[in-house]
Amino acid sequence: MNVTLRQLRAFTGVYRTRSITRAARELGITQSAASLLIQQLEVQLGVKLFDRSTRSVQPTLAADEAFHVAERMLSDALGLSRRMHDLAQARAGRVAFVASAGAASALLPQVLAKFRAGHPEIDIDMRDVAADDLVPRLIATDAEFAIGSVEGEFAEMTIETLTRGRLSAIGRRTADFAARRALTWDELAQLPTIAMRRETRIRMQIDQALGAQGKRLSPTYEVTLINTALAMTAQGLGLAILPATMLPADQFPTLIARPLIRPAITRPVSLLQRQGRTLSPAAQAFVATARMVLAGP
Repeated sequence: MNVTLRQLRAFTGVYRTRSITRAARELGITQSAASLLIQQLEVQLGVKLFDRSTRSVQPTLAADEAFHVAERMLSDALGLSRRMHDLAQARAGRVAFVASAGAASALLPQVLAKFRAGHPEIDIDMRDVAADDLVPRLIATDAEFAIGSVEGEFAEMTIETLTRGRLSAIGRRTADFAARRALTWDELAQLPTIAMRRETRIRMQIDQALGAQGKRLSPTYEVTLINTALAMTAQGLGLAILPATMLPADQFPTLIARPLIRPAITRPVSLLQRQGRTLSPAAQAFVATARMVLAGP
């Protein structure tokens, strides 16, 4: 039995108006088309729904019982249609994604605020993780994409660079430090510094780049978390060695970044997606917002 929505609309219309003519007018179809839909429905259900005469159309007991079920089915179908339309227009739904701790702290609050302003009804599920956990968590969970810094290529993954951060010396906004346009790594070696630990990806990239030039980083302090390095810098314990993009100005208004040169090192922040997986409309809207915000002026 294949009851159609058109048949149910015709049935409920005739039931309410007690007239095939008026029901057909409401549905925007001909009287003969409405009559045919009713006949088809009666054949498929195996019961008579209306007693017809030249003057009136009266529902049968079967029609009385079928009406409320038909109304509920039409309401459910309308609700589904509206929900799918809202999803397609990114007016409803859910965005689940993974972000590296650094990106989640420094870059994504601005993206989240922009997205929330334009899409207030969409639920956001951001999982902030250590950079090394970014890809494993994307693979193992229901997250649709990931944002963070990665190196190399990954099987069945697409990687798109959203922005790049210059490795910089981050320090307090003193007159001397603010007057500098840049620092060399050799100049930095003469100052107290705070670097990420050797097992972190940022530190590995630094050590590799410096090693290629016969240089070696010997920081005063080593930490695991970016916010720890920034908090220590804010207390005057040394210059943090981080990408400039990892400095959230609102959280640390007393700190400024100055690029490190000889060599200059950049670190990308990327969007990762599983190949062959279509993003939901809500996720597509979030990614579009991230591209716009992180691209900068």
